[in-house]
Amino acid sequence: MQKVSRVFFILALGLLLFFAAGCGNANDANEPNGPNGANGSNGIDDANGSESQSFAELTDQMGRNVVIEAKPERIVSLSPSNTEMAFSIGLGSRIVGVTDFCDYPAEALEVEKIGGFSDPNMEIVYSLTPDLVLAGNAHEEQVNKLEELGIPVLVLAPESVEEVFAAMNLIAEATGASEADKVITEITDRLALLEEKISTLSSQDRVQVYYEVYSDPLMTAGGKTLISEVISIAGGDNIFTDVAEMYPQISEETIIERDPSVIVIPNYHGFEGFDMEVILDRPLWNEINAVKNERVFNINADAISRPGPRLIEAAETLAPIFHPELFD
Repeated sequence: MQKVSRVFFILALGLLLFFAAGCGNANDANEPNGPNGANGSNGIDDANGSESQSFAELTDQMGRNVVIEAKPERIVSLSPSNTEMAFSIGLGSRIVGVTDFCDYPAEALEVEKIGGFSDPNMEIVYSLTPDLVLAGNAHEEQVNKLEELGIPVLVLAPESVEEVFAAMNLIAEATGASEADKVITEITDRLALLEEKISTLSSQDRVQVYYEVYSDPLMTAGGKTLISEVISIAGGDNIFTDVAEMYPQISEETIIERDPSVIVIPNYHGFEGFDMEVILDRPLWNEINAVKNERVFNINADAISRPGPRLIEAAETLAPIFHPELFD
């Protein structure tokens, strides 16, 4: 009897060990290989046992890590420059919201408006159920609110032509747009043609340029601005390139002392009226070479000040103004 009991005990113990081992193996098979997921990543295994992946993971121009789970089909832009870049690389059909100031290209005028640049209506933004929002470096409050709701935000803040190209590539990577390389190559080719002509100039031949951002009080563009870079590309030297402040207030006396040979005045928000006499009649300005020779010109403000694909148009507009001898 004792012998039979011992046999049953051994058999029961063997079965218990067998099932314990089986359950342990099953758990091991389902357990990620690390604290954050399979192979130490934060991925989630799908039904087939393979790790799921997000659509895009990138670092935006404010150094933020941005994860986009699925290809964005509904995009909201919080700035005119972002809108222009997005449209230029073929995302027009996916843009569902833009600011009141997003007026280029013409198709942007037909997109639902979300309010101003500095004060977008966040209720409208939410109601558009965006998969991605393109923001600027002035939108910290909005970015925080959007991220709390789980809406991915790509912050773009280009301050040079190269950074504009980088921003366009970031938008393309975040959305799967395929036209960024083509657009950047076209702009680069046009810049190269312009540079070829401008490179024939000596440093003495480059014109001294005063760009007036605002007239009351007098404001200009400092040396670190995109405006100053475009002026340089076009063969001019910004007379305030030594000023570190982006858009400093300056005095009439300083302008007269630096004596620009060309003055450029922007047209704002599509306003095309320009009366050169207003500049020519300013007291004491008749001492400035640009005024003496009536070399006062205007330019589309949006093209030269918005960091986007139209910067090449601004440079191509200014170059023949600065150096008519180089252009037909």
